[in-house]
Amino acid sequence: MAGVGFELKRLFRARTATGHLKAYSYSAIVTTGPFVLLTSMVLVIGVLFHLHGIGDDESAVFLGAVVYSFVFSQLLSSGFTIVLTRYLADCITVQHYRDVTPSLFGMSAILLVLGAVAATLFFWGKPLAFGLKLLAYIFFSELLLIWTASAYLTAVKRFKYLILGYLAGVVLSVALSALLLDAAWLSPAASALFAMDVGMGVLALFFFLYITSRFGLPKDGMLFAFLPYLGRHGRLFIGAFGYTLGLFLPNIIIWQGPWGVLIEGTFLYAPRYDVVVFYALLSILPLSTMFVVKVETHFYERYAQYFTAITRGGNLQMIEDARKDLLYVMWFELRQAFEFQFVFTLVFLAFGNYVLSFAGLDYNSVNMFNVMLFASFFVGALQVLMIMLEYFDFQSGVWRLGAIAALGNLVLGILSLYLGEKSYGFGFFLASLMALAYSIWVLMRFARGINYYVFCAQPVFYQADAGIFWTIAHWLYGKDLPDLERMEKA
Repeated sequence: MAGVGFELKRLFRARTATGHLKAYSYSAIVTTGPFVLLTSMVLVIGVLFHLHGIGDDESAVFLGAVVYSFVFSQLLSSGFTIVLTRYLADCITVQHYRDVTPSLFGMSAILLVLGAVAATLFFWGKPLAFGLKLLAYIFFSELLLIWTASAYLTAVKRFKYLILGYLAGVVLSVALSALLLDAAWLSPAASALFAMDVGMGVLALFFFLYITSRFGLPKDGMLFAFLPYLGRHGRLFIGAFGYTLGLFLPNIIIWQGPWGVLIEGTFLYAPRYDVVVFYALLSILPLSTMFVVKVETHFYERYAQYFTAITRGGNLQMIEDARKDLLYVMWFELRQAFEFQFVFTLVFLAFGNYVLSFAGLDYNSVNMFNVMLFASFFVGALQVLMIMLEYFDFQSGVWRLGAIAALGNLVLGILSLYLGEKSYGFGFFLASLMALAYSIWVLMRFARGINYYVFCAQPVFYQADAGIFWTIAHWLYGKDLPDLERMEKA
């Protein structure tokens, strides 16, 4: 995402208030677009349901399909997209553009097949109407495509077109929902899901068209040339999947408790808990914008200088000066970003009690929201620190962080379920705090020994063979399979 950050940073050169407002608006949309798109559509369609006097049963079916599609599309795609990001970065570094677009189609095909299997297993034997199952599956598949295409945002530079794509998806979904609810051709839940399918389909199509216009159509490229990366960087896969699993495990565990509500014998979720978590996670959106626009760009400049001094014949003094500058800027920017986000967390804390009470949440739910705000802050900070470790290719630390986040939330989530509703959310708080504390220790340890990890901890002999994934790719393409990491080292 550093490429996006550098492009956004240019917008901040305007000294006027209007120029800064424009820059922050672009930044927020680029960094949090899919999440904002999804939540805004759901909220507005929920308002339409209320205006049309639609009952809670139809609204619950719609919300259940949306929640399950969002959660499990993230779980399924998170590990793959982080590895795909590494592959894309290497393609751009060595200017091997031929396989960029093909990799988008190849990864999309893999996720769609896995998604079809997962959806079939989930819906098999469920009493939900087939039409609703189909519409929910389409929405789930479109989210998989969007999460995959989002990995290519590094190459995006025309932000006006990107914003128009988001707005087109939102406006089309809302307008079509209003039209179908008025016409009553379908059930309310089916009307809303169909409208969202169309809107998300337009957004996915926009992403794919833009990427193909930037890198060309997959004419002679290799669709699955990225497969060896799944073997070589499997620890990144585990780290990303563990982090995402840790994020959603508390919800999934609470669904099994007394707050769980079963809709149409298909969707089990806990609206009372999920709503609080949703509002709490909204509070960390400023951190995402701040990280991409300011932290990552400033850090990357020093990061590039440090490794340029190493690889381009810099002397020991040049390398040492670059190292000190890199670490100073990294810690300075991280501290500023976390302080910036902490202010927003306090603002949400101050206003949340009044807003949520006005919205009808009880005293226990408001107290849980206060705990979840700080848990969300820890989760956002953890994600930032994991990205920093990924920059340094410290994969052993990344996968351990993912494992701690997942296992911590599993154990403490089950314990919270056993202790009762007054402890709900506190397990997520403790698990996130534990993972964040470990991530800070890991990054500090790496920073102290960065020269050792860069010079001495790398493998002496490079091995292209990365197990079964390399075997499959080599079987598909033979000697034509490019080895980007060897090209990069050369």
